[in-house]
Amino acid sequence: MKSLWLKILETSGAKIYGVLIGIIFLFLTAHLLGPEGRGIIASVTAWVGLFAVFSGLSLGQVAQYHIQKKREQVWLSDALGTLAFLSTILSLFGFLIAYIVYQASDGQVFRNIPVSVLILGFVMLPFIMWEEYGSFLLSAADSLRAYNIAQITGRTAGICAIVLLALWGKLDVIGAILSLAGGQIILCLICVWALWKLADHTMRVNGGMLKSLLDGASKLHVNTIAAFLLGQVSILMLNHYGTNAEVGWYQLSFQMITIMLVVPQAASLVLYSKMAEVGPDNFWPKQKKLILHILSAMILLSFLAYLIVPVVITLLAGTAFEPSIKVFRLLLPAMLGMTLATLLANQWIGRGIFLTTAILTFATAVLNIAINFYAIPKYGMMGAVWSMNLSYAVFANVAQLCFAFYCERKYRKLPNSTI
Repeated sequence: MKSLWLKILETSGAKIYGVLIGIIFLFLTAHLLGPEGRGIIASVTAWVGLFAVFSGLSLGQVAQYHIQKKREQVWLSDALGTLAFLSTILSLFGFLIAYIVYQASDGQVFRNIPVSVLILGFVMLPFIMWEEYGSFLLSAADSLRAYNIAQITGRTAGICAIVLLALWGKLDVIGAILSLAGGQIILCLICVWALWKLADHTMRVNGGMLKSLLDGASKLHVNTIAAFLLGQVSILMLNHYGTNAEVGWYQLSFQMITIMLVVPQAASLVLYSKMAEVGPDNFWPKQKKLILHILSAMILLSFLAYLIVPVVITLLAGTAFEPSIKVFRLLLPAMLGMTLATLLANQWIGRGIFLTTAILTFATAVLNIAINFYAIPKYGMMGAVWSMNLSYAVFANVAQLCFAFYCERKYRKLPNSTI
């Protein structure tokens, strides 16, 4: 457990640094651009993220499962070349679909987002996809440190650009998006370079792996899309039914919730890495203890955050964002549901339970969208808050707890089980 915690702390440190950069970006743009500008940034990043999720086909997670099965073999050159080939094709496909959607709707689907901002935002599409691929490949190769370095370098470059623009008095929405894109590109290139070196400067497209990845993606990708929709559909629907200010208020609160998930997310990457060594069943006892420890810590953190959030938001974002205080407090139960889902993700993937997890996550997303369709037009951003709590804090939590009991039963049936 000691080595596990050391890796979690190291990865958490890089993520916490990224979080601090994110906080600076969040509150700096909130202060200088106001709720309207913050709302535009939230909307364009949500749309680009949506297309990245759709185009990425969950290939990073699927690759993790197939690599685990081949952990005694040399796999990195094949995985790197195959994913590079697929990502090129999928990025072009994503650009094409975005163009068709824009033309077919005369821009109404991307309502309230200027065309120039939308185009610049979509520059990030392939690089967001490759951050996911790179993080999973580096995790499987037991080289998370390279990903941590990439995060720190890329995030630092992005925020330096933002701060320089602010000091120069030239910070606007376009400058903010350009800074984000630049940081994302640097992060991605460092990941690719690290993988290239680990693969002895070779990569090749493996037909068998390509077929295997696409087959796995056909079962798992619905889960990834649904999980993304759970987090972002409220912002997209607020963008359509509400005002940019409401999008800005809600997105600020939701961003702060995701910031609190830094330790569970770091732990998840380490869990993938360790599970790849011994398999999901043998790793379950250590993972179970870790989950209990982290959940306890997150509950305590929630109480603290509830108390200090008025000071944090008022001080860092200004009085214009006071409505975000209530939204943040009400979203805390959903955050605990997200924590459990994050900490159990590696077990779902490691066991190859793609179809079941896809069905469960899709059902949760459908519930969330249905509630949003009713609640957002009627109650605005508060409708989005309650939809998120019902979806994540209730329905999704029950599903994850049932799966944890399933993992426990599987472990108890092992011949060498100590229970």
